[in-house]
Amino acid sequence: MFVWSQNQAKQLLVAKEDEESDVGARWKNEKTNDELDGMKGAGTYYRENEVPFEEGKPLDPDERERISSQAPSYWVGERLLDLGAGDGHVTQVLASGAMYVDVTEASPVMRRRLRDLGYRVLDTWKWMDETEGIRYDVITALNLLDRCDTPRTLLRDIHKKLTDHGSLVIALVLPFCPYVETGSADNLPSENLGISGSTTEEQVNSLATEVFPSLGFKLVKWTRLPYLCEGDIDQAFYWLSDVVLVLQKSENSLSSNNLYERFTDDNLLDVKSEL
Repeated sequence: MFVWSQNQAKQLLVAKEDEESDVGARWKNEKTNDELDGMKGAGTYYRENEVPFEEGKPLDPDERERISSQAPSYWVGERLLDLGAGDGHVTQVLASGAMYVDVTEASPVMRRRLRDLGYRVLDTWKWMDETEGIRYDVITALNLLDRCDTPRTLLRDIHKKLTDHGSLVIALVLPFCPYVETGSADNLPSENLGISGSTTEEQVNSLATEVFPSLGFKLVKWTRLPYLCEGDIDQAFYWLSDVVLVLQKSENSLSSNNLYERFTDDNLLDVKSEL
């Protein structure tokens, strides 16, 4: 299980100028009456506060003011897509900073749980078709690329669905060790992500200077966070380090010869775990 908090997400995704601004006032001002009406029962804030509503009935002024007062303490974007959302625990961290939340998940049990949480659950294999005409401000693929049969194809699809100034959040346990649970007879991906190197440092450098630029992305920030996985007879659980990368669209490949040298331990974003 990937472990992070709202504070950690805020440090990774929210720009300094946005952090210091009145996010609530800006959120309210950006929402039209129609958008606020559209949040009845479907919007994240309305759902979490369980405000009763009648289908098709416009909100009265008091109800509209109550919804608009439920603005987030931080703002990551209007639309969030979490690919491979699991039980929704990690999704909730970012969902409070977005207005519309879509998710994908292969497990039928987890899909039911995600629906119970109020998220729109898309088909794992047809989500591109289901979101035709929609682009997202934030897309997350947390510990998904090493479980994906075609990771480069997935990243190309994400690039198409990301807004011009949107953010892609990737989490990976490094050194990279892919294991495809479904759709592969030998549990190996049919498509090679293209990571080179054997150490964590070498692979972060490969991702930043080779893999992501070749797919139209640039690295903005990266850090390490805890990843807890199921244990065995000797140990209840294992604690691994997840490398979390925030990327944005880039028309040109990165020109640095060794980007990792620009992100030494002294400069590494300090995001401490809150367990």
